[in-house]
Amino acid sequence: MLHSIDKKKIYLYFILMMLLLSIHNTNLKKTSESFFNIKEIKLNTKINEKIGQDIFNSLSEFQNTSIFSKNLHEIKNKLNNFNIIGEYKVQKKFPSSINVEIKNTKILAYYYENNIKTYLGENGKKIIQDISIKKNLPLIIGIVDTDKFLYLNKRIIANGFNLNDFPKIYFFKSNRWDLLYKNTLLIRLPMSDLDKSLSQVRKIIEKSNLNNIKIIDLRLDNKIIFYEKN
Repeated sequence: MLHSIDKKKIYLYFILMMLLLSIHNTNLKKTSESFFNIKEIKLNTKINEKIGQDIFNSLSEFQNTSIFSKNLHEIKNKLNNFNIIGEYKVQKKFPSSINVEIKNTKILAYYYENNIKTYLGENGKKIIQDISIKKNLPLIIGIVDTDKFLYLNKRIIANGFNLNDFPKIYFFKSNRWDLLYKNTLLIRLPMSDLDKSLSQVRKIIEKSNLNNIKIIDLRLDNKIIFYEKN
């Protein structure tokens, strides 16, 4: 009988020990999981303070979640919602931090869409937030085709101009551009071969006295027409 009682005690101790180990393992697991939860999101940027706060708030949903379960694409998808962002870099810093570096897109020009002042970034995105711009930007007049404008900008730079040389840029439904050069000279470009036309204009400006010229018209093939001021 005594032997039987001892066996029962052993079984009871074994069950108690297993319960204690189970509780210990559960707590250990919880502690381990908590250790790898995202506790800090570091945002490194010179972006507008209000927009920076909006970006930070959009990422706050990732706090207190496992750093292992969060794919960087989830964070990048959030960042892609902010058109002001030109470049970003996201890094996981184990055990519990996310570092986000952000650079503004370069603002190229502005235009009015439905009477709302809209900026156009080098990243090809429209920006309607109130942002601080330290330099004068070109005004695009007409229905803006972003891809065509970005192509025009590349051709302008490739031919020795700066986009800011043209305070006003006109776009027509015929897919043609007019450029107002330094508020004094209107350049009428053809629908095609922008490189050739801009190169010709560059040479004319460098070599000619244009004080009495108000328009250079390059719309006709192999012809350049000058219109004098009245």
